[in-house]
Amino acid sequence: MKQLTEKNNFVYLFFSLIIFLFSAAVVVEFPGSVGEDIFSIVTMMMLIISIKSLKTERTWKWAIYTLIVFFVLLIALEKFFSHQFYVYLILVILLIFFIGSFASAAKQVLLVGDIDGNKIIGSLSLYLLLGLIWTVIYLLLLAMDPSAFSGVEVANWQQGFSRIAYYSFVTLTTLGYGDILPTNHIAEFFVYMEAIVGVFYMAIIVSSLISLRLAALQDEKQGK
Repeated sequence: MKQLTEKNNFVYLFFSLIIFLFSAAVVVEFPGSVGEDIFSIVTMMMLIISIKSLKTERTWKWAIYTLIVFFVLLIALEKFFSHQFYVYLILVILLIFFIGSFASAAKQVLLVGDIDGNKIIGSLSLYLLLGLIWTVIYLLLLAMDPSAFSGVEVANWQQGFSRIAYYSFVTLTTLGYGDILPTNHIAEFFVYMEAIVGVFYMAIIVSSLISLRLAALQDEKQGK
């Protein structure tokens, strides 16, 4: 495995997120505690790999490591002492992680350096993180109100993650298949906000990458 550097860090982030999403789909095919345990382990690995792949401040890294410890404890508590409060805390931890990772990655992708393959993959990682942020929000809404969305049945957050992630990315890309629909006003608010963010992300990422490229060309011209 290649050493993790600023030239390939987003490759690790991207594939950790892809494997995380794939494992969420696989766990549905293996209902029961075994599949859920595997998904929890993959989630912990994704958290560790993602934070190591991002160049972040030491304070934020230690905060994430602390969240990972709490995540492990909450997973164990939920397994042996099933309580909805543990589910809320687990989802809040994931939400904090995805938002923090998006903010850290966005600074590195959109604000500094020239465009290369790593930055392109970083922009894809940002898109995945956006979809995952809303996935967790929808799961929180379903935890509070199981009827918040029609067309989806969630036994627990592990079993429901893949289905809700599917809906989140369908909404983010504004495809809108209509097989899952929000059934209350709060859910509707988050759905149309995700669609708005998805549209503007494409405009922002293109303009930012073009600006970085033009700035790099200008620097090269002045250096000659």
